[in-house]
Amino acid sequence: MKIQNYIGVAVLAILSYPLSAKENTIANQSHSELEEVIVTASPHQKSVQEIAGSFNLLANEDLQREAASTLGETLQNEVGISSSSFGSGVGNPIIRGLGGKRVEILQNSSSVGDASDLSADHAVASEALLADRIEILRGPATLRFGPGAIGGVINVIDNRIHTVPFEGIEGAVESRYSNNGNAKAMVGRFDAGFSGFNLHLDAVTRDSNNISIPGSALSANALDALDDAVEADTADGTMENSDSKADSFSAGLSWVGEDTIIGFSYSNLDNNYGLPPSSHSHEGHDEHDEDHEAEEISGEPEQFVRIDMQQQTYQTKLLFTDLGEFLGQVDVDYAYTDYQHTELEFEPNTGAVMIGSLIESVSHNLRAELTHNEYLGWRGAWGLQVSDRDFGASGEEAFIPDSETFSSGIYWLEETEFALGNLELGLRFDQQEITLVGQEIDHSTVNAGASWFLPINQQQRLSLILSHSERAPAAEELLSNGVHIATNSFEIGQRNLDTESANSVELTWVFRDTDNSRVNARVSAYHNQFQRYIYLQDSGLAFSHDLEQDGLQGIDACSADIADFDGSSEELAESVGCFTYQQRDASFSGIELETSWSLSDTQRVELQGDIVRGHFDQGAHRDIPRLPPAKVRASWIYQADSWRGAINLTHAASQTRAGLNESITDSYDRLDASLSYQQASWSVFLKGQNLTNQNIRNATSLLRDIAPEAGRNLTVGVRYQF
Repeated sequence: MKIQNYIGVAVLAILSYPLSAKENTIANQSHSELEEVIVTASPHQKSVQEIAGSFNLLANEDLQREAASTLGETLQNEVGISSSSFGSGVGNPIIRGLGGKRVEILQNSSSVGDASDLSADHAVASEALLADRIEILRGPATLRFGPGAIGGVINVIDNRIHTVPFEGIEGAVESRYSNNGNAKAMVGRFDAGFSGFNLHLDAVTRDSNNISIPGSALSANALDALDDAVEADTADGTMENSDSKADSFSAGLSWVGEDTIIGFSYSNLDNNYGLPPSSHSHEGHDEHDEDHEAEEISGEPEQFVRIDMQQQTYQTKLLFTDLGEFLGQVDVDYAYTDYQHTELEFEPNTGAVMIGSLIESVSHNLRAELTHNEYLGWRGAWGLQVSDRDFGASGEEAFIPDSETFSSGIYWLEETEFALGNLELGLRFDQQEITLVGQEIDHSTVNAGASWFLPINQQQRLSLILSHSERAPAAEELLSNGVHIATNSFEIGQRNLDTESANSVELTWVFRDTDNSRVNARVSAYHNQFQRYIYLQDSGLAFSHDLEQDGLQGIDACSADIADFDGSSEELAESVGCFTYQQRDASFSGIELETSWSLSDTQRVELQGDIVRGHFDQGAHRDIPRLPPAKVRASWIYQADSWRGAINLTHAASQTRAGLNESITDSYDRLDASLSYQQASWSVFLKGQNLTNQNIRNATSLLRDIAPEAGRNLTVGVRYQF
């Protein structure tokens, strides 16, 4: 039963419910009230103060200040979150050391539908500059959006489809400029409402040149392996091929009645960005090519790799409220996404461009949820989620075979209040089927969660979350087998991978000084116990064309023996490394802290910190690769009348537990500052990042030895709204 059949069943089910004529409470909320409601964290529109466990929300002026070209960079200053960068064009969020398939990224509660979870060099197809707010969810509520979101759910909400009616016209225009990379961005938004009909239009264009970095792109470890000539050429303070250009626009139309909301939206994204040049050469070169030998001596790369991405998304929404005395509302979201990106191999000396691989993905995502009002002290929701992803790859560098992934799931959430607080329970069943030529791979998963929310008094609350999560292995983890030129690696999947599972516990204490609002604090401690944790391991071997020509495949075509590389140590050094998907039992534990003290009516200080430790439960090498280091951030904030200023100092510890065949990263101290002035219809802001020009190597990045983070950057922006 494919997704078209599920759509028909869902629509018929919706139409079979009697619709009442009661006033729609959601539709009549004001904009200010809506800002206090976290719609996606709960089917019952709980406020932040009612959410069990840790919860992150970035909105309003905070989002305007933090918004960046990538989602990971936008969220990296939130507690427990870091960015897995792959050059300036890619920054994917990591939550508590978990990323990829373990973090579900949504656009308006529907899957973003891109390939960011496929590989580290693929950017998230979502524009933070266009978002109204960004929510990071954990706990039983994540069961509403997909299985296996052990790290959490990130929901980017841009209000393309209005669910709150308004009369009149609203809009905003923003322009910003950054000196590092000569980066420019223009953002525009327009909303109009009349007699229940609402129109939304938005657009953004971004353009940047190569970014500046402090010193050499290569780390000390990488420079040790090169000669003096190469070192001189690389220490120029510029990251080659780090320029990018992106254009995005979307349009939405909705009608909001007394108990009915119908909406449709369309969005288009074009993103072209370069990947940092690798210290290795391309595998397809002629070993006796004199031009190539000259490039090797000079230290200049033979080829650059660029990603040219396009995505079109169509979303529809049907929301019926006040279905009766027992039933609450039914909400149906459907998204169709057509995604493709081309990995281009560009020769800077000749200007020649070659397509290394073309990745195409067409996906359908349907989510239907029916809530019920209180009955015997319980209220809850039932849901259905279906997705169908048709994936194709072509070209010389295609390393994943064509496949279709079809998954379906049902979930059930219930909550009740009693003397000792609020109890929420969740249960979800999913089935995944991956189809490729001559084979089908099936997995089924069960996810369950429970949260207990206890208000101790007016100022304090305590919450406990217990969960069991299961995640079916993804197509790339099962089927990869080839050279991925963008990541400079030979990636090898394992078709016998089993379902990954995790048992998790989280305890959170929150203090809010309701009397004078002088002190606020949140502390969370968590532990995740994984069985069959899936990860990508650097084998320490290199891919040998000689062994491949002898008929060997996969890991058998990898070696560290110089004899398998024509007896040439240079050829061995230039060959791409072999990475294999493996499974081992593992544990993750961590602590998060957020505090705020008001020094006066105009000044306050904030302190936040987080640490996560992960290790495999058995084996000689127990450190899990590419985990973020411990981090502490202190801020001083001044706010009075129309002015706001802030100074932020972030200290990241060294990551000495880098994992097998991975390099360690040094500690760093990053100084940031911001200043803004706001009036009713316009505002201007100035933001400085990495003001002391620190050399920052990102421990979560595969390219930390060849691509540091950007150096000093100053951004100025102006915004007009009407």
